[in-house]
Amino acid sequence: MTIAEEAPARGPAGSGDGPAIETEGLVKLFGATRAVDGVDLVIPRGGVHGFLGPNGAGKTTTIRVLLGLVSADAGGGEIRLLDHPVPAALPEVIGSVGALVETPLFFPGFTGRLNLQLLAEAAGLPRTRVDECLELVDLTDRAEDRFKGYSLGMKQRLGIAAALLKQPRLLILDEPSNGLDPAGIRDVRELIRRLGRDGRTTVLLSSHLLAEIQQVCDS
Repeated sequence: MTIAEEAPARGPAGSGDGPAIETEGLVKLFGATRAVDGVDLVIPRGGVHGFLGPNGAGKTTTIRVLLGLVSADAGGGEIRLLDHPVPAALPEVIGSVGALVETPLFFPGFTGRLNLQLLAEAAGLPRTRVDECLELVDLTDRAEDRFKGYSLGMKQRLGIAAALLKQPRLLILDEPSNGLDPAGIRDVRELIRRLGRDGRTTVLLSSHLLAEIQQVCDS
């Protein structure tokens, strides 16, 4: 599988000249199953970029490899995030990467605000960043409600807020509209569009829905 755009010339590590994501020949095996089979991926910086494929195609596995949650197989290709080789330089780059992979996990009895405050404190971030992220995802008015009372769409938006806390240069969203009702899908789509227009964050959006990619993504 190859998903590629012409990449700009790569500058020094972290210079901002190279692609946001670059893989070459990425391979991940589960037993005899090749879950990821030679993926070449180039994502330029800025905008929203779709990672499209049917369920079971290996999108989530690819994302987990990018984030260092699972390892590529020996000889299974090369990965660079924001001009840093992964996994070798993952500690240096992970602070600039936010991600929502599968279902977001929060304390159900805590409010949305408190859940984000705990994450911010663990990351050494100011509490003012919590308020900024709640506003970004349109949850300010429901910030004092308990997470267990949130709709699925609100839970997804809180998960995106958590991923935005550290002001990432790269944001990876894995099927953020999965299971949402039409209103929730509309809210998440509009949020992703706003993030793409902001210009400071590159968004990689994984989805099995062609219509979602068409309506939200630049490429």
